Amino acid sequence: MSATEPSALRILFLEDSDLDAELIRRELRRGGVGFVARRVQTGREFERAISQFRPEIILSDFMLPTFDGGKALALARELCPDVPVIIISGAVGEETAVELLKNGATDFVLKDRLGRLVPAVQRALREVGQRDARRQAEADLRALNEQLEHRVAERTHELGEKNALMEEDLDMARELQMAFLPHHFPTLPRGVKPVASAVRFHSIYHPTSSVSGDFFNVVRVSDSAVGIFICDVMGHGVRAALVTAMMRALEEQLREAAGDPGALLTEMNHALRGILRQLDATLFTTACYVIVDVAKARLTFANAGHPSPLIVRGATGEVEVVSALRAAGPALGLLEDVQYRTRECPVAAGDLVLVFTDGLFEVENGNAESFTLERLRDGIRQHAGLPLVELMQSVFAGVESFAEGEAFADDVCFVGMQIARLDPNGANLTA
Repeated sequence: MSATEPSALRILFLEDSDLDAELIRRELRRGGVGFVARRVQTGREFERAISQFRPEIILSDFMLPTFDGGKALALARELCPDVPVIIISGAVGEETAVELLKNGATDFVLKDRLGRLVPAVQRALREVGQRDARRQAEADLRALNEQLEHRVAERTHELGEKNALMEEDLDMARELQMAFLPHHFPTLPRGVKPVASAVRFHSIYHPTSSVSGDFFNVVRVSDSAVGIFICDVMGHGVRAALVTAMMRALEEQLREAAGDPGALLTEMNHALRGILRQLDATLFTTACYVIVDVAKARLTFANAGHPSPLIVRGATGEVEVVSALRAAGPALGLLEDVQYRTRECPVAAGDLVLVFTDGLFEVENGNAESFTLERLRDGIRQHAGLPLVELMQSVFAGVESFAEGEAFADDVCFVGMQIARLDPNGANLTA
């Protein structure tokens, strides 16, 4: 490599001796170093050469008449901190050499051992290359981090927009689902105010998320009978909510069978199986349908794997299970051609009928202890003398107290019917 090639190493000499400068040049050439040199002898020339010549390595004599290697080193560290500075001296104490190295000198070479100059230059250049490589790697890493941060920010913004849209959709779904639920209940006889009705209702609906897998409806069956349909879809969230929408549609579509609980559940199971068999996933819903006829003083019901309704006897305060678990059929949507049976039991004026989903009694406290169906019955029994609304609110408050602030793991649907009076002849119950 010739000394005039553009890629030659730019070396700045700070040396007042012509002989020593020539010896240094000769040693560099002999070592195969291709370089372009500029020699200076004073501090002012040294400072100017740094800005104009832009050296890639500095070779500085330690002893100069008006300037020395220590001052040159300090100035170089200030003006070009990345340029290696090799101190060359005729004689200097070890303590001075160590101090120069501590202050940032790259190397120290004695003039009577100039054979060590080329290796010192090569070491300095390697260190510069390694340092530059590290800096380039750090710069690349910073650039990559900036790109990642930009991408994360963009992705976060996109996800934020999608989440906002999803929240809007969920809000709409919640509003629609709440609109599906009955807000006004039928009265007997038709058209009278609720306080004058032979049957009165109250409900507590407590979803665990934006949308729920629980659904209920209260329907007029005849001039003397009303029915409560309740269901609990497996799982939670949007998928369960979609199935509750199907259940509501089926319940509306099959209203002709509303007078026979067993027939209604049988038809619903057949229709639901026809829809769900097209899915790979297993989906099902428990359901119960209860009809109270105040003219016949009779409760008829059918059960598809759902918790049994309870009757609170107004005369005694006893809490009775409407049907044993063995009397219930399988959940809807699981099996083909299931025939659900309609069963019946007597009711009296003052009786309360309570239907609910299992989220009401499967609540857990901080110790992972379940509330249990037995505790629910005991709580109902303790409040048996209260009117329907107060009883239900007291029971639900007891469940919340048991949970000790823990979030409910499942949706809760709790519906009650109070039989205010009966009319065996049905004469006063027509419109």
